[in-house]
Amino acid sequence: MKATLLTALIAATATLTGLVSKVETASAAGFTWNNAWAQPTISSESKTGFNDTPFQQFVQKESVAIPNSGQFKLDPSKLNLKYNYNVSVDFINEGASFRNQLAFNATGTTNKSGLIFKDASCDGVSGCMMGGGVSSLNFGDGVNIGNIAGGTQLDFFLKANGLNNPNGNIFGTQTASNADGLQHVVAYAYNNYIILGFEDLYGALHATGNLNQNSDRDFNDLVVVLDIGEANVRELISATVPEPSVTLSMFAVGAVSMFGLRRRRQTRTSN
Repeated sequence: MKATLLTALIAATATLTGLVSKVETASAAGFTWNNAWAQPTISSESKTGFNDTPFQQFVQKESVAIPNSGQFKLDPSKLNLKYNYNVSVDFINEGASFRNQLAFNATGTTNKSGLIFKDASCDGVSGCMMGGGVSSLNFGDGVNIGNIAGGTQLDFFLKANGLNNPNGNIFGTQTASNADGLQHVVAYAYNNYIILGFEDLYGALHATGNLNQNSDRDFNDLVVVLDIGEANVRELISATVPEPSVTLSMFAVGAVSMFGLRRRRQTRTSN
């Protein structure tokens, strides 16, 4: 049985001399999703040498919310890379009924944006959180987004069911820019990498009208690893401000009914 993300992080801390800390990233203004983006080259683990296995323990169980208290945030501006690095993003797992997409935005010294995964689905792959459907990615499949110069801010965006719906909801790393006002990305520094977990449904909050999709807040709808280089990760950790997060909306375990689970699985459609 997999440990929850929080439990696994505590265990990792003991063996990795404390190199586990929470990260929050800030979204850059002016990002536009381009539906004409083509899927960039996807490289397998056999080609890149990346090993997804140590990261699978951090994939949260379905419909179990991640606690967001007692962990240490980084300054939201600190996903700004200090050093030049050839950045890549590797797929870990997903527990979504949607066929989600992932994109990035770089602003500052380097200015560019683009698609990472056109179809971030692993159904049918042994060990995938969502089984029995269409498979697009294998664990550890990666995309290189190129050389990013020091002084560049990186941000990431998920388009919910983007493969099937070009007008799908877009959730980014800046909570205030999400239509429901909730956090939709969590990130952790681990073993010189950054783990990013995404939530693809609107959650209940004031003034959201009919946007509420009863998000289960498990942040496993897409889990990827960001390789920005050891030096950059250490800079992020060294800038950690010891301020415990108190985002109360993430305390509650998302109770998803059998009807709801059935409905979500039935909504998955193939390309």
